Amino acid sequence: MADLLAEWTEPLFRQHMLLASDDVDEIRLRVAELLNDHILEPRGATLAARLHGVKAGVLSVCMLEYGEAVTVEETRPAGEFLLLQMPLSGSVDIECDEGSWTAGPGSGVILPSNMPHRLDWKAGATQIILKVPLGRLYAEYGSLTGVHPGKPLKFNRRIDLGSGDGEQWNALMRYFCEQAAQPSPLGWLKARVAEEALMRHLLCAQSISLREHYFGGDCAQVPKRLRRAREFIEAHLHEGISLDDIAEHSGTSLRSLSRMCQLQYGASPMQLLRNLRLDKIRQELLSASVDSNVSEVAMRWGYTHLGRFAAAYRKRFGEAPNETRQAGAAAVRMHSVLAGSETVTSKARSSSRRNT
Repeated sequence: MADLLAEWTEPLFRQHMLLASDDVDEIRLRVAELLNDHILEPRGATLAARLHGVKAGVLSVCMLEYGEAVTVEETRPAGEFLLLQMPLSGSVDIECDEGSWTAGPGSGVILPSNMPHRLDWKAGATQIILKVPLGRLYAEYGSLTGVHPGKPLKFNRRIDLGSGDGEQWNALMRYFCEQAAQPSPLGWLKARVAEEALMRHLLCAQSISLREHYFGGDCAQVPKRLRRAREFIEAHLHEGISLDDIAEHSGTSLRSLSRMCQLQYGASPMQLLRNLRLDKIRQELLSASVDSNVSEVAMRWGYTHLGRFAAAYRKRFGEAPNETRQAGAAAVRMHSVLAGSETVTSKARSSSRRNT
């Protein structure tokens, strides 16, 4: 993942240099203007700082390297934004009253915005740093939950850039930075869309506050309740079950069930039920013969309104049920032909061996 991050960031950011200096005061001043006020203490002989950056909308991203080992002390937290640090090379140790972390290639850290902290950059460290205004992040939180957090957002500080969420983060970061660094006729609009996606992904992947809002304080029980709900749905796909039935079996309220399901699957419990039914129908159509009846298959899996079924099927799979059935029948015929051919070949080989 670190290689993937470096693959696009380095060539892109090298075109947008903001600073190249070995003067400690100049470096501190320029970095403070872009990020936050701090004390900079070189621990090596000679600095060779390079600062590159792009900005679009409310987000700004920079690539920073000092060339030497340095200590950075954020003594006066701004409290107005988050800084996310993701090393491309080298490593950085972070310490504050909340805890300590080490970030290296393949990982990142969300710095606390409400307390002083100390960062020890190792020699040769290069980092991508994203600056996110808290006010804008709170607005996105409100859009996702319908409420204002009311207190500072809590985050899992460490970011695993090698996880599925990390791969998605890399893709979103790349899209945003490309729009900011390479303007196009609609680049500003694309950057705005990417900006919103980045902040929402950050909240969904890293925010403890968002998980507590949807799941309540007892997060450990959420997977079990949600698993029970899905197992019940899968066991009764042929039947006419209701949302009340699912909630009662999973042992949770309708509201909590809906929130958990939306966060985990991006769908309501009943939409999940419909999606699983459509998946089963597709599996059956793909393995069906040419004379299989689509309507009978759909009704067997709980779809009684065939017009709605056809529309839902096309929306989910991008094709009509009949097209899937025809493709499945063709595949079945081809398999039969190949199997028959193999049988004939096998018999011919046996005959040849006997004659020999």
